[in-house]
This record gives sequence, structure tokens and C-alpha cells, in this order.
Amino acid sequence: MQLSYYAPALGVLWKLLQANHIDPSDVFSQYHLKYSDLKNTEYRVPVKIIAELWDDAFELIESPCFGLDSYKYWHPSYMGALGYAWLSSTTLREGFLRLSRFISILTNTGQINVKEDNTDFTISFDYGQLGINPARSDNALSIILHMCRINCQEALNPSRVTFTHSEPSCAGDYFAYFKANIYFDEPFDSLSFPLEIIDTVLPGANKQLAQLNDQVMLQYLKEITVDGQKNGLEEQVKAIIVSKLPSGIVTAQMVADELTMSYRSLQRRLTESGTTFKKLFEQSRHALAEKYVTEGKMSMTEITFMLGFSELSSFSRAYKRWTGHSPRPPK
Repeated sequence: MQLSYYAPALGVLWKLLQANHIDPSDVFSQYHLKYSDLKNTEYRVPVKIIAELWDDAFELIESPCFGLDSYKYWHPSYMGALGYAWLSSTTLREGFLRLSRFISILTNTGQINVKEDNTDFTISFDYGQLGINPARSDNALSIILHMCRINCQEALNPSRVTFTHSEPSCAGDYFAYFKANIYFDEPFDSLSFPLEIIDTVLPGANKQLAQLNDQVMLQYLKEITVDGQKNGLEEQVKAIIVSKLPSGIVTAQMVADELTMSYRSLQRRLTESGTTFKKLFEQSRHALAEKYVTEGKMSMTEITFMLGFSELSSFSRAYKRWTGHSPRPPK
């Protein structure tokens, strides 16, 4: 599977280089990339190049904290339909679940993990084959917090922030921006927020617009290509599962037919990618369950049957296994 990255998302790095008096065209041209490529929503860049671009920027820019300025240059279009779906999410919980579900829009390596305890809701980042780069870690957390602050339309501070990299000489800049307890040399980059903030209905909530962008993303994941070749079989399979689940049972044979390949070829290619149809089905059903419960538009009984469970108790057990708590609508 070709690992790739959504080209428009590189717009932030381009502007960071400019802001630090470095000609970004000189840096990007080394990888046969130009500014017009970053305007092409159909263009995807191999992950290896992304890692090298950020490594180059980290070497060229004197300030070790330059990644923190990423939020100044972020625009929702840099994330495609995912950026606009985020802005119209009903709650931050729904937004984070959407971000976790559709992260493959941006890159199909690594993942965003979501968990909660009795007081906090935490998202953490696994960058996969992108590897670790201090500036890109700062870039990710800086932008995510900025997105949250835009959605809330008011001052919002996390309860805890962790970084995998060591504390830099400009650590004060981190405290000034995040206004939270910050820890370095941690296992993951992460942001934590109080539960009461996570479930508050947001001023810009628009379920119809969010759902419209969800459909755009599902279609995009089916058609995603790199250098003219179909990319991301796992993403294509999950997109098909999600689109068919509301209609009833989904089988591997049904998905194989839609992908115009044999059942055995589908199973073999998924095995080569380190997964199975069963795992992808479970992940997709989990994502839909979170979406339906968070939206609060359907009863638990309706959600149960929409997800293919035979009875409410089966759905409740599965949901608790996935999330650690029983299904509950947003406050």
C-alpha cells in the first residue's frame, strides 16, 4: 500500500518557511514539488517526502519552536472536506471522533487515538511511518488546539499537553500558547480537555453541513490515488462498509464485488497490509456507533438495528468494549 499525504496540508509548512525568511520553493523543489501542487486537492505526496521536508525545515530554521506558529497559517481548506466538517461539528467530542475516523484524508499512516477517564477526554497521535520530528509535533498540537478554539468561539485551554520531544530552550512559548500543564519526553503527543467542555454544544454546529462533508470524504476515500494508482485499500474497504451498513449486513464478498476483485484477492491483500475484513468491519461499526450516539438523533433501538445488532444489549456491550462506557447522547 502506497503511504501518502494530502498535498494541500503542506500549505502551513510553506508559510512557516516564508515567515522564517527561507524561500519555500527552494526547499520543495528538491522533491519536485511546487506551490501549485499544494492547491491541487487531488494530489497526494508520498509519506517519505513529508518526513524529509519537515526534517529539512527543522535544520534550516533557527528557532526550535517554529512549529508552534503553525496555527497562525492554518485554514480549513488545508484539510479538505475534513476541515469544514470539523467546523460544523456539534461538539468537540463529535469533532475529534470525526478527525479520528477520517484522518486518512490527510495521511494513511498512523492514527489519532481517543480515550477518556472520569474527568478528561484525551486525543493522542501515532505518526506511523512519518516518524518523530519536534517541529511537526508542535505543528499538530498547535493546529488542533487552534481548531478547538475556533469552534468554541471563546478562550479554551486544555487541562494537559504532552510532547514526545525534550523540553526546548524556548519552553516558555509552549506555556504561553497552550496555557496548560505541559510535559515533555512523554510516550505520545497528546491534548486533554475536561469532559464538560468536550460535550458542550458548539456555536457553529450544523449537522446537515457536517454530514454533507462526511459524504464528500467517503467518496474521496473510495477514489484516492497516488501517481495515478488506487491507494489505501483499507480506507476504501472502510468507506464501503460505512456507506452500506445503514442498509443492513455487509459481507467481505459484497465489498470485494464493489472493488471489482475476488473475495480471495481482497482477503490476501488485507492480510498483506496487516489487517482483516473483520477488523475493518469492527472499526467502521465503532465509528458509526460513536457518530450516531453523539448526534443524538436516533434512539438506542434505532442505532442498534442500523448497525446490524440483533438486540440492544448486544450493541451496549459492544459500545462499552469500544469506549469503556455505556452509550449516551451528548448533553
